[in-house]
Amino acid sequence: MQAEIHHTTLANGVPKLAAIADAVAELTRHATVVTATCAQLVRSKYNVRTKQTDLKVLAALIRAHGLLQNLVGYRQLVDGVETGVIEIVAGGRRLEAIGQLVGAGELPSDYGIDVLLVTEDEAIDISLAENSGREDMHPADLYVAMQAMIHHGRAIEDVALRFELEVATVKRYLKLANISPRLLAMFRDGELNFEHMMAFALVDDHAEQESAWDSLSKYNRSAYDLRRLLTAQKINTQSDRLARYVGMDSFEQAGGMVERDLFSDSGTGYIRDAGLLEKLAMQKLEQHAKTLRKEGAAWVDIMPRADHADLAQFGRVRTTNSVLSEEAQQQVDELTKRMTVLVERIDAADENDEEELAGQLREEQEALSTQRAAILATCTKVPHAEDKAIAGAVLYIDSNGKLAVLQDAIRLADMAKRASEKVGVAVSKRPKADHSDRLTAELSSHRTLALQAEMMDQSDVALVYLTYTLLKSVLMAYGGYSRSTLAKISLSRPTLTEEAGKGEAAAAVAQRREQLLARLPEGSNAEGWLEWLGAQPQAVVLEMLAFCVANSLDATLSREEASPQFATLGRALKLDMRKWWRASAEHYFEHVSVARIVKVVSEAASAEAAVPLEKMKKKQAAEAAERAVADCRWLPELLRTA
Repeated sequence: MQAEIHHTTLANGVPKLAAIADAVAELTRHATVVTATCAQLVRSKYNVRTKQTDLKVLAALIRAHGLLQNLVGYRQLVDGVETGVIEIVAGGRRLEAIGQLVGAGELPSDYGIDVLLVTEDEAIDISLAENSGREDMHPADLYVAMQAMIHHGRAIEDVALRFELEVATVKRYLKLANISPRLLAMFRDGELNFEHMMAFALVDDHAEQESAWDSLSKYNRSAYDLRRLLTAQKINTQSDRLARYVGMDSFEQAGGMVERDLFSDSGTGYIRDAGLLEKLAMQKLEQHAKTLRKEGAAWVDIMPRADHADLAQFGRVRTTNSVLSEEAQQQVDELTKRMTVLVERIDAADENDEEELAGQLREEQEALSTQRAAILATCTKVPHAEDKAIAGAVLYIDSNGKLAVLQDAIRLADMAKRASEKVGVAVSKRPKADHSDRLTAELSSHRTLALQAEMMDQSDVALVYLTYTLLKSVLMAYGGYSRSTLAKISLSRPTLTEEAGKGEAAAAVAQRREQLLARLPEGSNAEGWLEWLGAQPQAVVLEMLAFCVANSLDATLSREEASPQFATLGRALKLDMRKWWRASAEHYFEHVSVARIVKVVSEAASAEAAVPLEKMKKKQAAEAAERAVADCRWLPELLRTA
């Protein structure tokens, strides 16, 4: 939401100028009136009304009745010497109408025009006062007039007092006055609205303002599109987690510059110096790291922008159950023996088609299982001693800009070492695939579209990945290429499953495609695209590049296998597949074995939650599994980046 400008205004947004009019009345009471000809008069740069209007009616009145009200002006000085010319600050339309009448021969060239002489210092106030009571001024004229008063030595507080406005409101108007003259003219003519003006005010460079406007298609020239372009290479102080953590006061005290959005209710600003922001965040986080090391953490990693994918790379300290009492352990052993006997009896009953007996035995088995689980639940969880010795912590900033700590974390290298010590030297054996080729193609299509949806919004990663791909092509081997351009670069698109094409990632990519096409010049065979791109700011070119590189990504598989490139690129993009895919009965669990369903629920929820699924039919087990993993948003290995 943009800030409202709190003051009493006329219908067109121009403040009432009664306060100035009262002050001007006192200024002009003792002024001198002189008579001059049209040739001796010119319109002053301080005349606040710049929008051209029809003069036919005004000229007719002067032709019939003469000039009924004097003009107001001051003597022109060049290097401190009077030139004989009077600059008109109030009555510019009347002067122009008289000029037209003289030019048409309807008034003599020496027609006498009464002019009230004031000082140049008083000119702007008088122009504002005179125009306030006539045909409504355009808001842009007011902004420029305020700017002229400031340039003429007035303090912002003085201008605010004259207009009976808050100082913050005057600052906003002055920001609008600094918009490109070409864009201000379009605002006066109604081609742009106030929302557009607030967006342009985010930057001071006129060329950057005009370039952003010109780069947009005539069908996509909203204030939102402008803001997105003008802030593409900047850090938003309200939405960026590091900016919120460091704080703008601390950033500015360290010498950083913040470009503030004066029209934002929330005090939004933008930062260009990402390096300084990262440095300040690291310094602040290091203080917390020292505390954690003193408290016994084996190591502390500082990852300011860590997300779920980054944190998923770390293991957690294992826990073990506390030892049961001798009596409780005897009860568990006895229950286990009885359950083992029941399993054999159930199998025998099933083989003999004794359904009633099998059902009774399963009920008895369920009761024994419940008793055993209740005893085991009395055990408390304690950290594994060996894991605790190598456990550390990860410091990061959460999405709200607050300090967050991942405690009892274990690094990948330590996890691998722990695993090797546990299993020793084992014979390598290719495990049975968890997913069929059909399901593998489905899952890998989803992850391909998710990569595309993430990359099209991250032009920095797209540029790096494109360079990496081209380097491989140029320095290692020569591949196919397109003959339609001088640059022999090829780009192919993946073959995706129909079901994946209905997902959220596919919809996001399709929507962006339509938006970009609408901004490009119309015409067949990409005519004019090269010239158009050459005239765009870098942010626009990078946006187009990111979308193109994203569409070339292909992480599909025909058979389940390890995908290190997917994991690497996914981490670079901060990809979290839980945003784009979820495990459902229809699209996942019904396509894997019951054993796989039980394993997934044991991993994602708990072993206790998985036990009942072993006795269910596949469809029921699939539906139960969907409910069991809904909250934790479990992902199969094919979709994980860690």
